Amino acid sequence: MPVSAPPLAARPVRLAPALLGLAAAKFLLQLLLSGRYGLHRDEYLYLDMAHHLAWGYKEIPPLLAPLSWLAQAVFGHSIIGVKFFPALFGGLTVLLTGLVAREAGGRRGAQLAAGLAVALAPVYLAMHGLFQPNFLDVFFWTLYGYLVLRFVRTHEPRLLLGLGAAIGLGLLAKYTTAFYMLALLLALLLTPAERPWLATRWFWGAVGLAALIFLPNLVWQATHHWPVLGHMHKLQETQLTHVSPVSFLVEQLPMTLAGALLWLAGLWFCFTPAGRPYRPLALAYGFVIALLVLSRGKNYYAAAVYPPLMALGAVFLERKSRVALLGAMALGVLLTLPIVPALLPVLSVEQLARYVQGLPVEALTRWEDGRQHALPQDVADMHGWDEYAPLVQQALAKLPPAERAHCIVYADNYGQAGALNWYGPALGLPRCYSLNGSNSYWMPQPDTISAIVYANEGGPDDNLPRMFEHNDIVGRVRNPYARIRGGEVILYRHPKPAFLGFVRTRIKEAQEGFE
Repeated sequence: MPVSAPPLAARPVRLAPALLGLAAAKFLLQLLLSGRYGLHRDEYLYLDMAHHLAWGYKEIPPLLAPLSWLAQAVFGHSIIGVKFFPALFGGLTVLLTGLVAREAGGRRGAQLAAGLAVALAPVYLAMHGLFQPNFLDVFFWTLYGYLVLRFVRTHEPRLLLGLGAAIGLGLLAKYTTAFYMLALLLALLLTPAERPWLATRWFWGAVGLAALIFLPNLVWQATHHWPVLGHMHKLQETQLTHVSPVSFLVEQLPMTLAGALLWLAGLWFCFTPAGRPYRPLALAYGFVIALLVLSRGKNYYAAAVYPPLMALGAVFLERKSRVALLGAMALGVLLTLPIVPALLPVLSVEQLARYVQGLPVEALTRWEDGRQHALPQDVADMHGWDEYAPLVQQALAKLPPAERAHCIVYADNYGQAGALNWYGPALGLPRCYSLNGSNSYWMPQPDTISAIVYANEGGPDDNLPRMFEHNDIVGRVRNPYARIRGGEVILYRHPKPAFLGFVRTRIKEAQEGFE
C-alpha cells in the first residue's frame, strides 16, 4: 500500500494579492510590445494552420492550431490577436509559479520572487512574445510541477488523474512533454515514499487518461507515415548538429538569469531534510537535462522545467532569510535588465543591431548555424516578409487573364507561404502553396498549370528553370535586417509537357515524407 502523506508545514491561506498584479503586468507587457518588429517566420506557419485544422501536423501536435483559429476569429487580421495567447499564458505561468511557491509554504515574498523570476527571465521574455508551441510547453510543465508538488505533499490520489490529463494535453501541445514523462517516472521510481503509488489503479488510470487524450494525434501520426520521426531526423541533420553539450549546460544560467539563483537554491533545497518531499522535482530535472544532452537538444528545450524549481528556491531562501531572498532577486534582476532590450522590442531595429554588439552574451546572436550574426536570429526572422506579397502582385499583373486563371503561387518553405497567405488577401492574391512540411498536405493536385509565381529564400529551385520556357525575376527582398534578404519572386511561364506529371509526383513524395 502507498505510504501516508508526509507531515506538512502550515500552508499560508492567502495568495499574495500583488502576484495577480504581477501576472497582469506580464500579460500586458508582452501583449503590447511583442509585435513591434512584425511576425516571426514560424508564426506565419501556425497562423496558416488555422485554415487546416487537423489532429496533427508534420512539425507540431495539434493544440496550437485551434488557438490560432480562435485568435483570428476574435481579433481578425491583427498582430495583437497573434500575440494574445502567448502573453496570456505568460501571465498564467507567472501566477502558477507563485501558486507553486504558496503550495510549498511560501509567503508573500517567496510568491512574488518566484513570479518575478519567471516574468523577467530572458528565455520566457522571448517565448511569451511568440505564437509558438513553447509558451504552451512552459505552462504545462509548470502545471506538472504544481500537481506533483501537491501530490507529494498530500498524497491525494485524484491529483494523479489531474496530472494524467495535464500530460495528455501537454503532449498535444509539444512532444517534448515525453521527456518530462520519462524523467518523472524515473524520479518516482527512485523516491521510496512515492514508488508504491506506481502500482495503484490511480497511477494507471492517469496513464490511461493521458493516452486517451493523446490518442487522436497518435492515430494521425500512424496514418500519415509518422512524420514526427522525419521531423526529428531533419532537426538532427540541419539544426541540432551545431549544438554542443557544453554550451547547452553553460547557457542554462544566462537563459534563466533573473531566476538562476532561485532554481539553483531550489535544487539544493530538494536535497535537504526539509525539502525531501519535493525531491522528485529535482530528480526529474536531472533526468530531463541528461535526456536533452544525449539527444543534442537546444538550450531552450529545458526552459519549461525551471519555474517550479524557482518557486522552491524562493521558499527556501525566504525560510533562511528575507535578506537572502531579496539579494538573490536583486542580483538576478540587475543582471537581466541589460538583456531586456535584446528580447523585448523597446529599441528600433537599428538601435538593437548596435546594442547587442556590446553585450557579453554570445548566445543572443548565435544562430542555429552555429555562427555569430549582427542580430538575434528571432529578430532577423521578423523582417522582410511583407515584401513578398507586393512582388507576387506585380508578377500576376504580367499575365493575361486566361494564363492567370491557371497560375500557381508557390513558395520555398512555410515562411514564404504563410507570409503570403497572411498579407496576400488584402491585395487580392490567391492562396500560396508549398511542399515544405505540413504545407504539402494542403496543396491540391492541379489539373493544368499555365505559370508559376515562385517565392524563394535566395536562389531559384533547381528544377523549375528546366521545366519552363521563360522565367523573369520580378524582385527581391531588400530589408537589410531580414534573414531572408535576397529572397526572390520569379515568374515562370510556358511549362514544358513533363511539368504537370513532375508536380504530381513531387506532391505525393512530399506528403509521404518530410521536407
